[in-house]
Amino acid sequence: MIEAPRVLGVIRLSVATDASTAPERQRDAIQHWANAPHVSGTVIGWAEDLDVSGGLDPFKRPKLGPWLTERESEFDVIAVLKIDRLTRRSKNFAELVEWCEKRGKTIVSVTEGIDMSTPMGKMFAQIIAAFAEGELNTIRARIQASAQTRLEMGVWTGGVLPFGYQFTDSAAGKGKKLAQDPEYAALLREIVDRVKTDWSAYRIAVDLNRRKVPTWRDYLRIKSGKPSRGIQWASATIVAIVTNPTAAGFFTYKGEQVEDDEGNPVMISSNPIMTPDEWNQMVVRFTTDERKAVRSTPSRSMLGGVATCGVCGANMSSAKKSKNTAKGTEYFYYACNNLQTGTCRFPARSTRERLDRYVNDAVGCALGQAPMLEKSSVDSGPIRTELEAVKKRLDRLETDYMAGRYDEEGQQESYWKMHKSLSAKISRLRAEVEVLDSAPKHVNTGRTYAEVWAEKDDEQKRAFLKKHNIRVVVFRDLVEWAKESVVVEFLDLKEFIQGNNLQLDDLDYYRADFNTPLEDDGSTLSLERLAEMAKSRIAIKQEALAL
Repeated sequence: MIEAPRVLGVIRLSVATDASTAPERQRDAIQHWANAPHVSGTVIGWAEDLDVSGGLDPFKRPKLGPWLTERESEFDVIAVLKIDRLTRRSKNFAELVEWCEKRGKTIVSVTEGIDMSTPMGKMFAQIIAAFAEGELNTIRARIQASAQTRLEMGVWTGGVLPFGYQFTDSAAGKGKKLAQDPEYAALLREIVDRVKTDWSAYRIAVDLNRRKVPTWRDYLRIKSGKPSRGIQWASATIVAIVTNPTAAGFFTYKGEQVEDDEGNPVMISSNPIMTPDEWNQMVVRFTTDERKAVRSTPSRSMLGGVATCGVCGANMSSAKKSKNTAKGTEYFYYACNNLQTGTCRFPARSTRERLDRYVNDAVGCALGQAPMLEKSSVDSGPIRTELEAVKKRLDRLETDYMAGRYDEEGQQESYWKMHKSLSAKISRLRAEVEVLDSAPKHVNTGRTYAEVWAEKDDEQKRAFLKKHNIRVVVFRDLVEWAKESVVVEFLDLKEFIQGNNLQLDDLDYYRADFNTPLEDDGSTLSLERLAEMAKSRIAIKQEALAL
């Protein structure tokens, strides 16, 4: 042991503990040891981690970690009440011992009388660490078994109360079950219905704040007699609520849906607020651009982020204004996002009024009577990915079994239970893929594009365009008689017509052109051909100006 060592006192307290390991007792014991005449040490600091599991790597603990990674030169000895206060993982303990040996430091357990500066101390410390890991595994197994039993009984296993649900006593009187909270289940239904009618998450949040509707956490505080904290709704909150599997009644653990032994999803409620299909719709909606960049400010235009430059393909920005000081008027423009950077030699540009009118005309006139189609929310892609992952897990399990890794007593039963569960899940996922692949990809709503379009404001129209894969492409100086040319493509409708070999009234319903040249036979030109023509015309004009 180093004479008069600099001592780092390490304290840890897990969520489940008793008075025998209280922080004060750990601190007093370490201080008493450091003050002993045979030590004469000085406690230079404390690494106190409360509510931290013994299974967490010491280098990753909030308080201890920085001492090990950033302040190692400030201490000589790590002192703990007991070895399990340092870690309950023998692997982590061995790594920390090696770290100390390389740096000339030592570990001391003050109540177990272990000083790792001696060979005997090292041996006893390793033995104790191994027992601590076994105890941790036993605790976790007991907790998991208890949670599984509660799940099988349909009883809530604990955690934050899911949005829109409330506790109710189980029929057997053992624990709590989840039932719909009348007020906030209705609010969730309202939010879902608004998303279906192309309200953005931002707009929903603004409306709830305007109506002074408490957020879920504030609502729970008010119900329990506590004052509201006045937390505001945000776009991200709305997205998180409607895409959370618990809204559809699915039980999750660490972000993953939980299945039973037959591979079926475990439900947290017999009467979920959202149907699985509705939840799928929400996930599909908010895994697009709106989820990647949730709006923090209101939209000022119908086509910002929807219309694209026909030459470079970049999005056109939201409306920009340019003042005519002589006339005292303002003009609003859409412009290619590459206009300012100069990376597009032929950037598209159009007044907001004109471009909005073209798109309104395309929907209202050219496609007014075409059937409005909803893209099916079902998609076998994610399920296929999950199916392949489960197959690989089963293959690894069988490989381990053949290698004799389940030969010990009690492991056979564990192996066959896991094998049954994975096999059942593979069968279920295969059946789901077959059903989804055979289902229609588009559903006729029974309404026309014009009817639905007329009910929407600019923000809803923008969401509608994205949702139904309606493409707006703008070209500059494509023809002599107009400053901009526009093509509006209804790609969902095109896919539906071509996929079902349909022709509606002998008209080309999936494209509308404004100020675009035609082929000699009167047919429309492809977007690629129009882009080449735009480049050629602008290049000629630029050469003429240069001369």
